[in-house]
Parts: sequence; C-alpha cells; structure tokens
Amino acid sequence: MSQYSVSKTGVDGPVTVIKSYTVPTAEADYFVEAYHENARIMSTQPGFIRSRLHRPLADAAEARFIHVAEWESGLALDTATGNPEWRASLRRLFDDPGLHLTSESASYRVVAERHAP
Repeated sequence: MSQYSVSKTGVDGPVTVIKSYTVPTAEADYFVEAYHENARIMSTQPGFIRSRLHRPLADAAEARFIHVAEWESGLALDTATGNPEWRASLRRLFDDPGLHLTSESASYRVVAERHAP
C-alpha cells in the first residue's frame, strides 16, 4: 500500500501535486488508458481545478510521465485522497499485472510566480 498511499498536506491554500510515473515504453499507451479512470474520479472532487499528464517527446527504454494536478487547497486534496472509489482505482492501477509501474509524488505550494510581460 505504501506506493500508492497519500500523505495529508494540512495546507489551507492552493497546492499542486506533481507525480512522476515510469513504465516500460511498450506499456506506455496502456498506462495512459488506465490512468484515465483515476483522473476521472479525482476530477469530480470538490476543490479540483485541473490535471495534466505529460509524456516525453522521445521515449527511451522506459517512458517517464509527469502528472500535474492543481487544487484549490491542500485541505480539499486531503479530503479527495480519502475517497474510497479513488483509492480503489489507485490500487488497481498499481496492482495491474499488465503495468510495471513505479512512481514518486509530492505536493507543493507556490512560493514565487512570474508571468510573461
């Protein structure tokens, strides 16, 4: 369970979740399909703003995806990660025998921002 457990942020302001996923390139398209179920569930949770899954332009032996999700608050994210439907979806993603998946995750708050002039 540790590879898909989520720590609580305890933050009352906006947060961004950045998570990397690594899969063998031959499984990359299948991972994207499987990822959609999990993303669909989270997108219906209060406080969710948006998420994006990024894939490298050039694949190597392994494809490293970057998932970025924005939340109105860490507290909303904390509540959403307790959703049993989402937790079951996450468990299916990591326990899928067709995916050899590893990941790293962290939640962040903005401390500096700059826009184009």
